[in-house]
Amino acid sequence: MSELTDILSGDAGFWNRGGPRNDIVLSTRVRLGRNVSGIPFSETIDENSMAFLTAIAGKFSSTAPDQSERILLELAKLDLHEKRLLREKNIITSEMESSNNSAVVLDAARNFSVLINDTDHFRIQVIRPGFQLNEAFTLADTIDDELNNSAMYAFSDVYGYLTPNPANTGTGLKVSVIMHLPVLTVQKRINETVHPVRESGFQITGTLGNSGRIIGCLYLVCNKRYLGVSEIETIDVADDLVNRIIKLEDDARDEFFTTSKRELEDSVYRSLGALLYARRINYAEALEHLSRLRLGVVMSVIKDTEVMFINDLMVRVQLSHLQEFYGVRFRSILDSDDFRAMFLRDELKKTGELNV
Repeated sequence: MSELTDILSGDAGFWNRGGPRNDIVLSTRVRLGRNVSGIPFSETIDENSMAFLTAIAGKFSSTAPDQSERILLELAKLDLHEKRLLREKNIITSEMESSNNSAVVLDAARNFSVLINDTDHFRIQVIRPGFQLNEAFTLADTIDDELNNSAMYAFSDVYGYLTPNPANTGTGLKVSVIMHLPVLTVQKRINETVHPVRESGFQITGTLGNSGRIIGCLYLVCNKRYLGVSEIETIDVADDLVNRIIKLEDDARDEFFTTSKRELEDSVYRSLGALLYARRINYAEALEHLSRLRLGVVMSVIKDTEVMFINDLMVRVQLSHLQEFYGVRFRSILDSDDFRAMFLRDELKKTGELNV
C-alpha cells in the first residue's frame, strides 16, 4: 500500500508551512457537514448504506475535474497505529480512529480531505497554515459543489442542511482556528477573549481532543451557531473575532517584551535547556516547553530559527509519529517518553546552538 505509506511517512502538512499571521495562528480549518438524502445517519447506518457512501466517494475520487490525484482509504483495512497516525496528522477524527465503518478521501497534494461516515455522511475538510479563512472556505465550497454532483444532500428549505445532531443543522459549516496565546495566558487575561467570543456565537477551548484541556497555550476558536446564519456571515464574524484576539495578544507581547524582557528570556532558555537535556519527557510537558520556545522564536529571543520548525516538532512528538519515525512499537508510555526526549534532543541539536 505505497500510497498509504507515502501519507503516513510524509511530513507534508499545514504545520510546517508558512501562512499569514502564523506567529499567533497555527492553522485555519473549515469543515462542511453533508448528509445523503434517504440514508440513515452514521449511528444507525447499515452495511449496504455504507457501501453506497463509499461508492459515491470512489466516484468523487476518480473524477477530479482538474485531474488531481485522490486517494480513498477504508479505515477497516488499517491497523491501530496507522489510524492513530492519521488522527495525529488531523486527517481523521478521534471518532473515526475507533471506528471500522469509516473512510476518507485524500487529495494527494493534501489540500483537502473528505471524511466519510464520521458524525456526518461526508465532512469536507480544508486546513490551511496561518490565518486563511476565506481561502479555506473557497476551496471547501468548490469541493462541496463537486461532491453534490455525485450525492443528493439531505436539505430543508426551512432548516438548511440536515445533520444527525439538530444543533448542527443549518449551514453545516464549522470554522476552527488554532491560536497560540502564551502572553495572554501568562498574564491571566484569557478571560478578556471569552465574552466577545461567546457573544459572537463562538467558543474558545483547549485543543486536546474532546477534553478541552489547554496545553502549550494553544486554544481552539470555533463557531457554535449553524442555524439562522449564512456561511458568509459565519466567515465574516470569525474573521473579525480572530483579528481582535490577534490584536490582544500582539499588544500583550509588545508590553511583555518591554517590561519583562528578562523574564521572557529566562522562561525561553529554561525550556530550551529542558528540551536539550531531558532523558524522559511526556507529551504535555514537551508541548509546554515547545510553546515557550515558539514564543522565543517569534519574539527574536532565539534567532535564525523558523517558527514552522517548532510547529513541526509540536506535531512529531505525538506517540504514533515517534513510533513511525523510529520504526518501533512502544511497550509502555514510559518508552514513548524516553524516545520523545531523545527525538527532541537530536532535532534541536541539528540547529546548532540556536543563537543563545
